[in-house]
Amino acid sequence: MNNKRLFVISCYFDGSNEAIFNCTNSILKLYENPNIVIVDSDSPDKTYFNKIRSNNVEILDVKNKNYDTGAYWIAFNKFNDFDNYYFLQDSTIIKENLSSFESNDLTTFRYFLSIDDIGGFIYEKPSLKNFKLISKLFSKRIKKYPIYGFDSQKQSEWAKEQLEKTSYFFPKSWVSVFGPMFICKKIVMDKLKNKNFDKILPINKLEQMGMERLFGIAFQQEGLNSCNAVQGENYNTDFETENFEKIFFKRK
Repeated sequence: MNNKRLFVISCYFDGSNEAIFNCTNSILKLYENPNIVIVDSDSPDKTYFNKIRSNNVEILDVKNKNYDTGAYWIAFNKFNDFDNYYFLQDSTIIKENLSSFESNDLTTFRYFLSIDDIGGFIYEKPSLKNFKLISKLFSKRIKKYPIYGFDSQKQSEWAKEQLEKTSYFFPKSWVSVFGPMFICKKIVMDKLKNKNFDKILPINKLEQMGMERLFGIAFQQEGLNSCNAVQGENYNTDFETENFEKIFFKRK
């Protein structure tokens, strides 16, 4: 087995779309003999198990109930000897070989700037003087910038409570990881695990969205740049670009 990279796909299949087939096929098309692991998230329809016919794909029927985050840790704990990991949702299509990003310890697919607040805001450059990290990320050509905190007070409280399980602290500002989806070296996941980040497991959609913030916080405190992205900043970038596409489905 070639241990250079492992594609981990979190999948919830209800038969309403062809996402998992499109996702796996895009990888098989662009990479030579890839290693792909699909972690099933307690899908109501598992007929796709028999429809995916490839020796390169292994499906873990583990009844994962902890969304993408749980799927990532299940796969990493079982297959922890790869150099690079691609952590993906099933509703994505890789359109170009992304192996050039493997030179980075971390590459996100999309990111957004966050502060400890609820909802979204448009900030002008002068008002960012108290957020040194965020201010450095902005282009001098842009005068107004979207920043998004938490989706709700409940999500914020949950995230802060969960972070106490780890060795990380809660900052005033950070860069969140859309999805969360990302490419990283094995050492990155090892560092997170050593600080008990794997103990944070969401049990509903709101909490999983909170993980976008928590992964960003953890990466930031490990000295990693979440702005190294395949597509770019979330609110100023199309979801379909020449190298990657994120598709949205109305699933239960």
